[in-house]
Amino acid sequence: MRILVTGATGFLGSRVVPRALAQGHEVVGLARSATAAAALRRQGAAAVAGDLDDPAGLSAAFTAADCAVLLNLASLGFGHADAIVSATRAAGIRRAVFLSTTGIFTALDPPSKRVRIAAEHTIETSGLEWTIIRPTMIYGGSDDRNMARLLALVRRVPVLPLPGGGRRLHQPVHVDDLAATVLRALSADAAVGRGYDVAGPRALSLGQIVAAAAAAEGRRVYCVPVPARPVLAAARAYERRVGAPRLRAEQIARLAEDKAFDIGPALRDLDHRPRPFGVGIAEQAAADRRAAGRPAPVARAVRRPDRLRRLIGDVRAVAAVAGGPTAVRFAAAIVRHATAVLRTGTLDAADRAMARGSHTYRPLPGVQVTLPGGSFGGAREMYCRGVYHALPGFAPSAGEIVVDLGANQGLFSVLAARAGADVIAVEAQRGFASVFVNHAAANGVSHRIQLLHALVGPSTGVFADAAARQGATHWDGDVERLTLAQVLESGGVDQVDLLKLDIEGSEFALFGEPDWLDAVGRLVMEVHPGFGDPADLVARLRRHGFEVTLLDNDLRRVRDLAGAPSGYLYARRDGWSAGTAAAGPPAAVPAGMPA
Repeated sequence: MRILVTGATGFLGSRVVPRALAQGHEVVGLARSATAAAALRRQGAAAVAGDLDDPAGLSAAFTAADCAVLLNLASLGFGHADAIVSATRAAGIRRAVFLSTTGIFTALDPPSKRVRIAAEHTIETSGLEWTIIRPTMIYGGSDDRNMARLLALVRRVPVLPLPGGGRRLHQPVHVDDLAATVLRALSADAAVGRGYDVAGPRALSLGQIVAAAAAAEGRRVYCVPVPARPVLAAARAYERRVGAPRLRAEQIARLAEDKAFDIGPALRDLDHRPRPFGVGIAEQAAADRRAAGRPAPVARAVRRPDRLRRLIGDVRAVAAVAGGPTAVRFAAAIVRHATAVLRTGTLDAADRAMARGSHTYRPLPGVQVTLPGGSFGGAREMYCRGVYHALPGFAPSAGEIVVDLGANQGLFSVLAARAGADVIAVEAQRGFASVFVNHAAANGVSHRIQLLHALVGPSTGVFADAAARQGATHWDGDVERLTLAQVLESGGVDQVDLLKLDIEGSEFALFGEPDWLDAVGRLVMEVHPGFGDPADLVARLRRHGFEVTLLDNDLRRVRDLAGAPSGYLYARRDGWSAGTAAAGPPAAVPAGMPA
């Protein structure tokens, strides 16, 4: 296909042109200057001289390009629509895709809104085989002017005021995903004569977006709600005093609007495939660091009083679960590696110092687990802090069916099996298999655990991105993608007493699957707000009759997890007693023989 592209050297165009060429299309870019023409030729595209401000010359340029379709990526906000449509018809081009914006739906009334609405009317009445693509806020790449500013801001400031509390919804779309969708629109018959709102996979509050950006930079930013009106007044005063303001009052006012859009038609007709915002912003932050030569971020240390209390609490938890001698050794490791602990704000260095020998843990009454020292860090979280049984009534018990999604090294699976439960463990990274098998065998519970290597909820989360999968520490070949219903079928059960999830953001896609919630009695999970809104999970659970409690990373009860990098969700269905699901053990593949 021979494609005429306007705006070919812009933010989106610079992604569309090389993608189109790679797909075997011929591309002719409208070039207003010799510099733009040279940039197009360097990419392998042809160039035709033309200027949107010169209607007569534009028709000649479109005709000279001799293309079958038009892809208009130039802004419709400057009054060029009539000239573009006239030139397209004069050149004999029938098929045309135009880029507009979801900004036309704003309740505000900036001049560009009226111009764009008029432009869409011109296109719709043009007689062309037209399609209009309306993206929401576009981000991604070193030349991004939207999220690049936010990333720079969260690197500098620990506290960020948000007008209206940052509760309004936004749905950014990655520029590469938009480029792919725009090109698919050219050959989609169903898209002729239709307009599409194109956005990210789900709407996030501004607070969640800030939290995800901060997490991508290894920072934690505290969002402070501020009244919108005084901020607007200050922004307007700033605009009057500065000739070229970097921030406009209109931008502040739009933060007080919800910008969530239905992308169902784009998914259906254009095969739109947006990546989760958490993945996209992490990729952008990493690319910015590489370009600037900045090192990868480390976790920031918490304030000293909080840090001291946390250290004391961690040592006490180790003493209670692993015994006094182990706690003394752990405290000594903290002192010995104090510099690293203070620099990173984590206990990773002290955990690594516990790698010699093995440790025995008693995380539940009557339950004992012995693990090699290399697993101390995970055991300290899982057993000593008890992140998945921090509330009464959520610990696994004898006679229950337990499903462990995101089993990792198998620490929770072994705990549940030692408590007398039968376990279906699911882990996407095959590289954990040998460690998992060894842990199960050493604790005499291989016969109680079925291990599946599969990916659940693959459309959101860290592992939604192929590069992230291949770069994972223990990714050892692709695995089957299963729904939770298929996991239960593989395990030979149709009900589950306790479902534990730690699947790095994939929980949001998993909750989009039908029916499985009715088969679960209790659920405990780590939640990753960068990939979706935890409030959606809470609402769905409550509709299914669950009582829900949220905990922050310090295991304190909270009303919501907005703005937090992660947290925990505990849910229990009324009337479900231990062992309800158990009708004999699952048809287990022994842990020594991973499926």
